[in-house]
Amino acid sequence: MFVQRNHENEMEALILTGKEKLEFGERELAVPEDHEIAVRVAAAAICRTDAKMWRAGHRDLVMPRVLGHEVCGAIDEAPGRLFAVWPGSACGSCSMCRSGRENLCPEMKITGFHRDGGFAGQLIAPRSSLVEVPKGVGASLAVLAEPFACAIHGVKQSSIRRADRVLIYGAGTLGILLAVAAINRGASVAMIDTNAEKLARSAAFRNRYTIDADKPDAQEKFEIVLNATASADTLESGIRRLAPGGRFCLFSGLGGVPESPATIFSELHYRELELVGSYGCTRQDMRDALGLLSRYGHDLGFLVERAIRLDEAPAVMETVLAGTGFRQVIEFSDK
Repeated sequence: MFVQRNHENEMEALILTGKEKLEFGERELAVPEDHEIAVRVAAAAICRTDAKMWRAGHRDLVMPRVLGHEVCGAIDEAPGRLFAVWPGSACGSCSMCRSGRENLCPEMKITGFHRDGGFAGQLIAPRSSLVEVPKGVGASLAVLAEPFACAIHGVKQSSIRRADRVLIYGAGTLGILLAVAAINRGASVAMIDTNAEKLARSAAFRNRYTIDADKPDAQEKFEIVLNATASADTLESGIRRLAPGGRFCLFSGLGGVPESPATIFSELHYRELELVGSYGCTRQDMRDALGLLSRYGHDLGFLVERAIRLDEAPAVMETVLAGTGFRQVIEFSDK
């Protein structure tokens, strides 16, 4: 919607200066190093991680900091083209990077955590982090590339196959994107969410893709279960819902400790279940995500719940933190 540059070497930015302190003001334009490039931000989504950092900080966060890691923008040397920004910056030489697991690089630096992110008119990113957006996918939808890439990574970690029955706890943005990634592999999907209003807003999408959101019968078993919510009881509940030999993917970190961890270990042992983790995404996941956005994006517009100006972002942090809706997206345009 707007970005005004009042001084030649400054831009408007939303800066986190302390817990619950977002200040709207001028930020000096950074100078890219040889391996970096300046990206004019076209859109940036606000996710719950941003809101959590606003509320309580983060282990990787040093303030003042410009938040925002779900970003789409343009570069001067490629007019008319949009790029999604993979938020990571890996070393490229460690064993994790060499094996294609750059998301686990011990030297990882993340946009919006370790360096300034997309809640500003411009950010500096490694050239290697830019992934071109397919034609027909607009900036406000392209910001979903990063969360979609995380969902794709979770589906890969889960080794979902055609005809697998998949249960997803949580029907927010990540839950929906997990469902799309699973359906794209030929799986059937069921979802559980306690928020009836959220489920109602995704009803048309779920009906189109035959996603069951009625609470599954307690006796129904699934090959794969993923949690797209931090509720601790989803681990024990999900383990119980697995078919023998099934797999639980810990996609979201848990906000507490399950009540009966011994029961979980017993289930893993006697029914040969698998418990796998999923963290972040790789550049290849980002490329895959943009491909799926090009394929399914016409049905995912509801995930962009509201387009806002940069100066409106502080007022929506509580809403984002509550996790009852979908993405709030900051839109920029030069005027």
